[in-house]
Amino acid sequence: MSRRLKILSDFDGVWTNQGPEASLLLDWMIGKLGELSGVPAPEANEELRALCAGMKNAPAQHGWAPDGRISAYLDEDPLVESSALTRLLAQGTDPRGQRYVDAVKSAGHASLADFSEWCFRTATASFRDAHPPCIVPDAANLLAAIEDAGAEVVIISNSGADKIAHWFQSAGVDAGEGEGHALRLRGSAMKWFLGDGDDAIEVGGRRIHVDRPKYRAAIEAENPDLIIGDVFSLDLALPHVMRSRGERQAPATLCLRRHAHTPRWVTETKAGGAIDHIVGSVAELPAIVRDLLR
Repeated sequence: MSRRLKILSDFDGVWTNQGPEASLLLDWMIGKLGELSGVPAPEANEELRALCAGMKNAPAQHGWAPDGRISAYLDEDPLVESSALTRLLAQGTDPRGQRYVDAVKSAGHASLADFSEWCFRTATASFRDAHPPCIVPDAANLLAAIEDAGAEVVIISNSGADKIAHWFQSAGVDAGEGEGHALRLRGSAMKWFLGDGDDAIEVGGRRIHVDRPKYRAAIEAENPDLIIGDVFSLDLALPHVMRSRGERQAPATLCLRRHAHTPRWVTETKAGGAIDHIVGSVAELPAIVRDLLR
């Protein structure tokens, strides 16, 4: 039997267009902050979007930081913007934000990070109820083409397996956790979770934490040949370090799914040489697989 490759693939942003979901999430959070604080909707919208605009002028200082350390930067993923906004409010550096902070705490949320997570779960569930899945067109045939080229795909994502399974099933793909599915899923992967260590690399002037024990355990368990993701910090930084250190379970090949928003500090130098391939679509994977198997 000829050798087959294993691809460990991210989901959101690789197999989906996350733009509409991210837009709804930010809209929903801004609306909820206005509602809780009693600030009229137009005023809250103008004020909070001004804070977002300010963050975008300094993206290296903002991002998704569940424990206070940035796990993914603002300009890497549109889904990060809502979390970055609550982090900015929690820091208390802008006096415009205090009334929103007070309102969130009065509503019973333990912290702004807790409120952000609640917004994410609630808003994305609402999005799934009201919108068709934003999975890439022809996902079933794309998966079949990758398999025909000589690779199996395992999906690993911070999203829950139920969402991923539903979206793939809407495209005619039998997907689920555990064996027995045409496409195996590893949901709620916690790639964002940072360990107690301070191991980090610097790329494009950004300090990127690579002590990600939950993600490392998944990579070691899967022992993939190729990893593809759209967010360097979350998806590719750790496997890059594992590979550079010669770790046995590290992938041989790293691939970035590029978007219009993908930052130049990642694309211009392929993250300092950490990335082997930058693709505009998963449709480019079959050719990469065939080249690797030659």
